[in-house]
Amino acid sequence: MSLRKVAVVTPGSFVIPSGRSSSVERVVEQTVPLVQEAMEIRIYGVLGKGLPPKGTINGVPCYRLPSGASYYRSLLRRLYQWKPEVAEIHNRPFLAQRLKMQLPGVKVVLTLHSNTFISPPYMNRQSFGKIASMMDGIVVNSRFLLEDIVSYHPWLEDKITINHLGVNLEQFPPPFSPVAKALREAKLAHYGWKGRRIILFAGRLIPDKGVHHLIEALPQIINKHPEVLLLIIGSASYGSDRETSYIRKLKNAAKSYQSWVTFLPFVPYPGIADWYALADIVVVPSSPREAFGLVNVEAMAAGAPVIASSAGGIPEIVENGVNGFLIPSDYLTTGLTERINGLLEDEFLRTKIGMAGRESVRQRFRWDHTAERWVRLMQNI
Repeated sequence: MSLRKVAVVTPGSFVIPSGRSSSVERVVEQTVPLVQEAMEIRIYGVLGKGLPPKGTINGVPCYRLPSGASYYRSLLRRLYQWKPEVAEIHNRPFLAQRLKMQLPGVKVVLTLHSNTFISPPYMNRQSFGKIASMMDGIVVNSRFLLEDIVSYHPWLEDKITINHLGVNLEQFPPPFSPVAKALREAKLAHYGWKGRRIILFAGRLIPDKGVHHLIEALPQIINKHPEVLLLIIGSASYGSDRETSYIRKLKNAAKSYQSWVTFLPFVPYPGIADWYALADIVVVPSSPREAFGLVNVEAMAAGAPVIASSAGGIPEIVENGVNGFLIPSDYLTTGLTERINGLLEDEFLRTKIGMAGRESVRQRFRWDHTAERWVRLMQNI
């Protein structure tokens, strides 16, 4: 019996694999190779410097096509030739629509990682409803995203599948042993941070990620814990370290606290795991539009206690007071101050929450779990 043929189509914005690509490419890179024995899969993406037009992603064939307007034409030609039974399109509704119209015998699944590309200014709600009605299935990464879609298009609920994302737990060594603690102290000494208590933010430096709330909370944290050091790791976009007006505002706001704030550029995955290992606390002050937030499960995998905004899909990951702490969005700056100060004063609680977070990842948020759900959907669509 032949395996089902599934084409996995990335958005065409970033090359795969790449440490500087978006989380979309990372999801594909991490999940698809885990199920290659169950289906015949090909990945499609864009050409990138130093990578061949045809390669493999951990054993799965990957075809890299010209970017821009040529991406669709090259992709369509490839799909005509290969004749997959299912095509999964990531985060590009218009691309999914065009392929569905040109490939009537192919089941087309639209996988959404956020509501960005189904909302203004990219698309009005009515247009998305028409496109979604053409799809054979829709995959989202959180109940929050499902409910956001269904609030405008209730008839789509039966067509939508939730598939939470994950992490490779093996890339985050157990952090609670004496050896791990000694290694952490050695690394802090190497950077000249011996005796500092590390508060970590890792992610894109854009308003929706809420870094400004953390800087606003910093003076009240310093008053109680002058040994703190806030590490802000990231850039405005995945592929560039250019300094935007928002980043300049952040750095200007932090000028008075230069001894307590360090900005570091974007760290490619999986290297970011080494920085989570240094953190006493990881803070995720995202806006209500955050559909999932991979940084939450990454920090939990590292055993770092997470303090996050109670926004979007984050409460589906972080259970307040159990494996992390949630702060209401309208109470964010004050709430961050109180919770960070409280955790810094309680090493036992930090360890307890960190251990519970890692166990949550082990049980619910590994790429193995994501891949198992994905393969069932692709086989049954």
